[in-house]
Amino acid sequence: MSREAMLALAEKAAELAVARIESLPGESAWDGEFKEGLERLLLESPPEEGRPAEEVLRRVVDDILPMTTRLDHPRCFGFVPSAPTWPGVVADFLASAWNVNACTWLVASGPSQVELTVLDWFRQWLGYPKSSGGLLTSGGSAAGVDAFVAAREAAGNPERPAVYMSDQSHSVQARAAMIVGVRREAIRLIPTDGDFRLDMAALARAVAEDRAAGLVPMAICANAGAPSTGAIDPLHALADLCRAEGIWLHVDAAYGGFAAVTEKGGELLGGIDRADSIGLDPHKWLFQPYEVGCLLVKDSRALEGPFAMSATVLQDTVWGANHPNLDDRGLQLSRSFRALKIWMSIQTFGMSAFRRAVANGMELAKRAEDYVRESRTLELLTPSSLGIVCMRVNPSGAGLEDGKLDDVNREVLARLFWDDRAFVSSVSLHGRLSLRLCIINHSTTWDDVRETLEAMERFGEDALAA
Repeated sequence: MSREAMLALAEKAAELAVARIESLPGESAWDGEFKEGLERLLLESPPEEGRPAEEVLRRVVDDILPMTTRLDHPRCFGFVPSAPTWPGVVADFLASAWNVNACTWLVASGPSQVELTVLDWFRQWLGYPKSSGGLLTSGGSAAGVDAFVAAREAAGNPERPAVYMSDQSHSVQARAAMIVGVRREAIRLIPTDGDFRLDMAALARAVAEDRAAGLVPMAICANAGAPSTGAIDPLHALADLCRAEGIWLHVDAAYGGFAAVTEKGGELLGGIDRADSIGLDPHKWLFQPYEVGCLLVKDSRALEGPFAMSATVLQDTVWGANHPNLDDRGLQLSRSFRALKIWMSIQTFGMSAFRRAVANGMELAKRAEDYVRESRTLELLTPSSLGIVCMRVNPSGAGLEDGKLDDVNREVLARLFWDDRAFVSSVSLHGRLSLRLCIINHSTTWDDVRETLEAMERFGEDALAA
């Protein structure tokens, strides 16, 4: 491409992206199409001859990108949304334009140091020692795999390992355990208490029973912000058990870990610094574009032992112990420059802005809890924890059985999906269908939350009257 064509395309793309961000509040948080419709639109042979770049760009913006959940919409409360900063978006553009492979110090010394700097910020926020280390990953899935590899090595590569996690843990943790060789039947889903925190007595029994049966308890995976409810498992008690039993403690803080940048969040996450490893997702509550996850381990050697490999083709990349190669800490060799977006965002806005944005999510979740407590139509199923609160339509005095209530709440969920701007997802909590709000977008206001709750009440009353 000519210089003029390159600049024109980039300028047009930026204009369209900014216009899309500006228009978000007035649009629905979700749009999509059935497979048959998209096949008619997009399933085609690759063109033999090219077309004007702006024409291709327009087709992308008109036909492809709108068919998504708008995860950065201020009323996107489903799953765990993501609201990236604009400097983070620009950073991804620059990292791609510079074609960085953040694999080794020789190939990318500047990007490697930026990643080490960002990791050191995370270390300090979570209270980890200077001996800790880690790397940025594609997300929590890859971080879990890397963590369980380290746990397996620390346990001596047992033939019959067992892994333990709560029945509220994200499914990617069980998948990560299977990838590193834990048999499905040796992945123990431990029941939770009334607050959806891992039951310590049930966990201790499971560990003892497995040892008696000849299995080796390899790792316990704790939640620091369970994806369903935001629940935080008893981290100090888990650390005590793991120390006594010689078991690796991994904390899944993919969603909730960055609450640690606030005073309240730091208190809620007390004990996280005692874990052997911690998984984080900056593309969630640190407001970064997809994809960027993180794994921190208390002792960096726990990753470098199993992952560092020597190969003739890479022999020139070894610069000694003071110049670490980040590919020696995880499963990827070729790696994108994920740290740049975090670094640019924080350099641009400063930590005070990030603290306010994280605190805003927790404050709005607490206001939503208070609203539900006062509502005659909504029933609170879990108090707010971090940025999550769960509820259902269950009017006072209705006296409906859980099965009927589930039907009513499915109808409410469908009405929200099709007839309202907000996007809300559901979760099953001890057999009860719950409507769940995850409120972590830095642009979300109380009006966004309140009007969504009012829509739940309105649709619930309609469903009950039908």
